Amino acid sequence: MKRSRLWMMAAILTLCGAVMFSSCSKDDDNGNGSVNEMNLKEKIIGKWMPADKNGQPMITDRQSVYTFLSTTKAYKSASIGARPNVNALWGEEIQANVAINDNKATLTSHPDENTTITEVFNVTDINDKDFTAYYEISIMVNGKEEFARKEVLRLKKVTDDYKDAVIGTWEGRCTSEGSVFDDGQEHRWEYKADGTYVYYVKDGDNWVPSEGNTLNEYFVDGNLLCTRWVDNGVENREWWEINIDGDKMTWTALRQNEDGTTFTASFEMKKVELNVKEKIMGKWMTAEVDGESAMTDKFRVFTFVSDTKAYVSASRDTKSESFLWTDHTEADVTINGNKMTITFNPDERTKTVEEYIITDINDKEFAANHKINVTVDGKVTITRDGTIRYVKQTADYSAAIIGLWECTGLSGIETYNDANARLEFATDGTYKYWQKNDFNVWNAVTTREFQNYFVDGTLLATRWKDHGDAELREWWEIESITDDEMTWKALRQNEEGEIVEQKVKWRKVGS
Repeated sequence: MKRSRLWMMAAILTLCGAVMFSSCSKDDDNGNGSVNEMNLKEKIIGKWMPADKNGQPMITDRQSVYTFLSTTKAYKSASIGARPNVNALWGEEIQANVAINDNKATLTSHPDENTTITEVFNVTDINDKDFTAYYEISIMVNGKEEFARKEVLRLKKVTDDYKDAVIGTWEGRCTSEGSVFDDGQEHRWEYKADGTYVYYVKDGDNWVPSEGNTLNEYFVDGNLLCTRWVDNGVENREWWEINIDGDKMTWTALRQNEDGTTFTASFEMKKVELNVKEKIMGKWMTAEVDGESAMTDKFRVFTFVSDTKAYVSASRDTKSESFLWTDHTEADVTINGNKMTITFNPDERTKTVEEYIITDINDKEFAANHKINVTVDGKVTITRDGTIRYVKQTADYSAAIIGLWECTGLSGIETYNDANARLEFATDGTYKYWQKNDFNVWNAVTTREFQNYFVDGTLLATRWKDHGDAELREWWEIESITDDEMTWKALRQNEEGEIVEQKVKWRKVGS
């Protein structure tokens, strides 16, 4: 599940503060006039967070993050709680078009077909640490200006981005007053890659998920951490600037009291060590991708023989995101805390790099934030990120499948032509397909260019090609092999998009 990109139009009014903005004259829009020496197009690229508004430090719950990806594209992130005359906003990486002319950067967003939001930064000074600008915002709805406001902003450069580093489970306590967590007790959070988190409370000596909180969403952009949750029907929010150094995370926030005075709240915590190096040993197979059960044709098997070496098996056809046949291919592994990187070359032209930020692992399964990058001849062909879950494989049927098997029953959607097939699996990774002729005699099919298979754990992958036809593939999970009986199962998606389970039963010939 991808992180949500929610937009509530009116809330953008408060991206730079909830108090009434001070006005500035149009005559000041061009700043100090040092346009030619500013090099705004070059210097503005990167991530920026408002630090001062009209000369006053920015309160953390008014913070936002602007990321200029190029001179034409940007995005911004902000969380604004509902207040009188202000609607709520929960927006992560809201996309915007950028136009830069001399010292003026204009961001334009279209949250819906009727609304245009324009933000203008008339920059007066910029360096590699901060920039100052006269800021203007205008909201047009159906061609009519519904809101306009101006102020002076100073934005600081954000050089760290902890979006990935925050993934995992953390334990700590508040080190100052001013947070809803200022009870002096230890607290625990598990931040997931899908933008949700789990808040844990102590039950005796055990940590258990809190039953009182719902929603539980968060995002991190740069060093800004925003959370929101519902407690007894009431939505709550918090805002923090974070720093992560190894297994230590600190939070700080500038808060404002009702009388207008300010104070700094702080929080410290350590990452809960999952002992990944020890627990990852063994064989694992894909179970879920982005929170959904994985189709059998998306299964992969990793066998970790040490904390630096693994083997990977997978089959992908041309209808999927890549064309792959990898049978026990050696992979390099690097594990640093809860982060694991796997690198392997399924063929001479292809390199695959996968990154796992493991959020939970035990002797049965592990869950992680997953990124994959595939290059062919040095060119990126696949890049994707999301969540993934693997299950531990306790059986390996690579030896038990050797021999001749006869199909005795099919259920679910059929992929074989008939229920009278025979398959003969050899030790060299090839197999033969047998059919009965008109005289009720079994004959091996000889019209195929090749017939390959591999078994890794419980995953069975086959591929074959008839002369002149396209290559075909199938994927099965071997449910059991007991004496002379074998059962396969597979989770398929039919043409209507429905998920269907298929099963095949086999009897060993000659047993």
